[in-house]
Amino acid sequence: MVGFTMQAFAHCPTSTLSGIRYLLTDIDDTLTREGRLNASTLAALERLAAAGIQVIPVTGGCAGWCDHIARTWPVAAVIGENGAFAFRLQGQRLLTTWWEDEARLRARQRHVMTVTRQLLLNHPQAALAQDQPFRFADVAVDHCQAVTPLSQQEIQAIITGFTAAGIQARASSIHINAWQGEFDKARMAVRLLTETFGLDRMQLENEVMYVGDAPNDAPMFATFRHTVGVANIIKHRASLGWEPTWLTRHSHGAGVEEIADALIVARKIS
Repeated sequence: MVGFTMQAFAHCPTSTLSGIRYLLTDIDDTLTREGRLNASTLAALERLAAAGIQVIPVTGGCAGWCDHIARTWPVAAVIGENGAFAFRLQGQRLLTTWWEDEARLRARQRHVMTVTRQLLLNHPQAALAQDQPFRFADVAVDHCQAVTPLSQQEIQAIITGFTAAGIQARASSIHINAWQGEFDKARMAVRLLTETFGLDRMQLENEVMYVGDAPNDAPMFATFRHTVGVANIIKHRASLGWEPTWLTRHSHGAGVEEIADALIVARKIS
């Protein structure tokens, strides 16, 4: 466990904020609250785009949801299923960056599903996520979205079961995502930013900020220099593994709005 180091986001230097050109953000319980995206949070994303700050959601969410986000939200791209793919819109055409061959991802998903069904026999209080039919690469187990919330011990037992089978698994605020492969949120984010957006190492360090709320955001917190947790991350603190540098005053989407306002003000005065 990395030391507890989160500082109030209000103290983030203007010199840091003014250099940010890419805001990467988790979705569930970071942009949203109880599954809903407030109009004020969507408006904050619009303001960021108008200010020249490119927003890229990075989520464990399914491909079907990511298709909608890439087409209709004011975003430059979206990374889905914890890094299995990235979507971006070019005109009216949706372009896909796969972590690896799509057929291989699908084959691995079938194996993970077999293991998942066995684990669910031992944990009948959990269930497949309702968006599972719309997933390309991973399997999502619902631990509190549409089922009675599982205890942290139950969540960890399911993760341990996946790990024992050689499968990666991480908990978000609503799901346990499980997959086979070397991808995660951070690896796909670095690939997308370098190969598609052309960032070099110094730009990755100075121009990118990430905001999240849950343990599956730990790879992003560990990879990027400028990282923020929305206030509701505190309840996951014991299981984070790696903490963000900064902590917003507000929770959920209001915390992202707090970040957006600070970034836009910093650009105006720099």
